[in-house]
Amino acid sequence: MQFRAAVLDAMSTHVGYDGACLASTDPATLVPTQLLTVGYHHPRALSAAIEFEFGGEPQPSGFEAMARRGTPIRTIREVTPGPVPASRFYAELLAPFGLRDELRMLFRARDGRTWGVCTLSRGPGREFGSKEVATLSAVLDAVGDGIRSTLFRQGVPVVGQDPGGPAVAIVGADNEFEAVSPAAEAYFERLGWGALGRPLTEAPALFAAAWLRRSGRDHGSFRVRTVDGQWLDLQVGRLDHAHPPRRIVVTVNPAELPAVASLLAAAHGLTAREVEVLTQLLAGKTRNEIACDLVLSPHTVQDHLKSIYAKVGVHSRPRLIAQLVHTQYVPRFGSQLRSDGWFTNAHHPATPGSRHRGEPES
Repeated sequence: MQFRAAVLDAMSTHVGYDGACLASTDPATLVPTQLLTVGYHHPRALSAAIEFEFGGEPQPSGFEAMARRGTPIRTIREVTPGPVPASRFYAELLAPFGLRDELRMLFRARDGRTWGVCTLSRGPGREFGSKEVATLSAVLDAVGDGIRSTLFRQGVPVVGQDPGGPAVAIVGADNEFEAVSPAAEAYFERLGWGALGRPLTEAPALFAAAWLRRSGRDHGSFRVRTVDGQWLDLQVGRLDHAHPPRRIVVTVNPAELPAVASLLAAAHGLTAREVEVLTQLLAGKTRNEIACDLVLSPHTVQDHLKSIYAKVGVHSRPRLIAQLVHTQYVPRFGSQLRSDGWFTNAHHPATPGSRHRGEPES
């Protein structure tokens, strides 16, 4: 969160804006994992932005469309078909809040993946120009690398312990809470979506509901990070048979260890073979078992383990698991996941605290 706040501060100094929204994202789906805003203090503003990006039909000026076209930075004038004042985007996200122009960015790291997205908005008479676009274009990769490198770092001091009781919220057809349990509200507050120190607790649930309605699915899963560094699992599902569903249930739990590996692999630039070794490692396999399963020599497996540890910044499997336990995330990146949350064609891992069948040598 501190890094994203510093990025917005720098943009305010060098470019200037009246409103801003910066999210770190799952590079496979562009789904937000954290969200920070400046100048958007009304819940309706964030709700409208979520609905525009992830609800209904995909929009030509949305981030998904920009990613498909390979355009990492554009003004809203460049990505909106026809006159901007006649667009849905202008009517729902700019005009109601006294804004007239917007600059939209994808933060692609040097690995080619999009680790964050951002919008900057301005009021009347202050359009973003080519010089400002060029200034920001020069730092997009650096910001993407920064978001990626801070993904598994410790968060701010813990602001709250895991609440007791079920963490459940029900979102109605009007995109407002019909009910929310105290535990769910506590989790949403810890996610900190919105302005610093002024979280919009309903925003994560509204996002999940908007995504489900557009997807046409019966259920889905998102992993999001609290401001104090814990990864949570948001499960979302329909409560009726309408299309799209009118009532949606959202449940929140701490994310489990098993599927942390693929985001870790992406964040630290592990090779395809290292991902295979890591999957086997977290499944509790010994070095010899990994070698047998992957048709490698134990010596080669050991070399891969050393490379994995070096890239992640640890020295052994216990240290690696400790890092994953403290920064939990279950992505949809790389290997497909089974319904139980683990990798397809992989043995289910031993649970934290269980006895492994021998430690692979570090």
